[in-house]
Amino acid sequence: MRMIFGVDQEFRAGDNLSLEIPSEGSTVLSTTTLSFDLLSETSTQTFALGLSGSLREGDIPRRSDISTGFVEPSVKLSYSREAASARFSFDGQYRESDVSFLDPLSSLIDDMGVLVLPEDFETLNGRGTRRVYNVSTKLETGIDGPVGFVFDASASGISYGDGASATRDDSRRHSYGVETRLRFSPVTTGFVGYDRDYYESDDPQNTEHETDAFEIGVNHEISERATIEVAIGYSETSETENFVTMNDDGLTGRVRYDLDMPNGTLDASYEVTRDQDGKREFLRFGRSLEQPLGTLAFNIGATRKGSGDPKLIGGLNWRRDLPTGRITLGLNRGVTVNDDDEERISTTANFGYIYEINQLSSLGFDASYGLAESSVTGNETQRTDFTASYNYALTPDWSLSTGVSYRIRDEDRLGRTDSTSVFLNIGREFTIFQ
Repeated sequence: MRMIFGVDQEFRAGDNLSLEIPSEGSTVLSTTTLSFDLLSETSTQTFALGLSGSLREGDIPRRSDISTGFVEPSVKLSYSREAASARFSFDGQYRESDVSFLDPLSSLIDDMGVLVLPEDFETLNGRGTRRVYNVSTKLETGIDGPVGFVFDASASGISYGDGASATRDDSRRHSYGVETRLRFSPVTTGFVGYDRDYYESDDPQNTEHETDAFEIGVNHEISERATIEVAIGYSETSETENFVTMNDDGLTGRVRYDLDMPNGTLDASYEVTRDQDGKREFLRFGRSLEQPLGTLAFNIGATRKGSGDPKLIGGLNWRRDLPTGRITLGLNRGVTVNDDDEERISTTANFGYIYEINQLSSLGFDASYGLAESSVTGNETQRTDFTASYNYALTPDWSLSTGVSYRIRDEDRLGRTDSTSVFLNIGREFTIFQ
């Protein structure tokens, strides 16, 4: 068992920290963040609990919407257990954030290093509190047997308060599914599955979406290095707005080929999906390379909605270890869904460079870019962040970071605004083992 207590003190001064139009003026803030993490691991189970919250005070412009006092509480909980032929997992998270300070381009990078835009990326500016929760659970049985089952369920939602709900709509989503796996041989597995997804928004149209999807397929190991998966299904979606319901249904399917290579992997896939907006096709090719001083992974493809024109999609993630630091680069373009459950084309880019001056100090530079293009309204929202920092290890336990940050937000409907700030962080973690 391990317990980690953390304390972080930040001082920040800058103009228009909420990225308002027109600028709200200069602000000086002091933010103290306290955190606690509990980790417990055995040969069969893992438990993790995380708690954090901040105390914020400062000199704030009279008409600013920045929240002070106790702000941004968060809770994380996860549990997993594995037996001889079964596996169970649970994950839950709740977080409150000040819309003025939520940075969608620095804290939303997934496990693969890809920058993922949040569902409400287009509305993340101005006043109010944003509350997000996510809960998911999964149970697998018959892992090595001839017959196995997979049960999964999840629920998530976004809500707003303190004036933010005037321009933003609360939304909720829950889904569940069941899958049966049949192992015909050591190299061939068949599966039959059913999934149900429900979405609800408190927008003026009282939007609701319900999707039922069935699928049957097979996964076959062609050789020790190559695998192919083929599936075909049927999806039915109903959309209700202003008490008027519209239905869409049709076939879905996918084909995927994976090949393990001496220095990485190669994959190719074709997929047909359906939702309330109709049919969409994806064609993608990918390659990953493991190199002595870093990694490189890229994919390229195209997507088409209905009978429309194809659009280019793809991504690239590169990391290079240097004698005195590290360089990372990420690029991605794909189809995502916003908080109104509408399709959008999202483009993201992130670049990072660390130069190690010596064993105690380093210089860092980070740049991030996000673009969301709504396929319904045509509205474009862009966000660009630059940060340069100096980092120093005061002691083995205490760390210091100081630097400058420049942020830009540009939206077709509202216009362009920017913010410049300087910051100083001092932090420490206390670890207790039992």
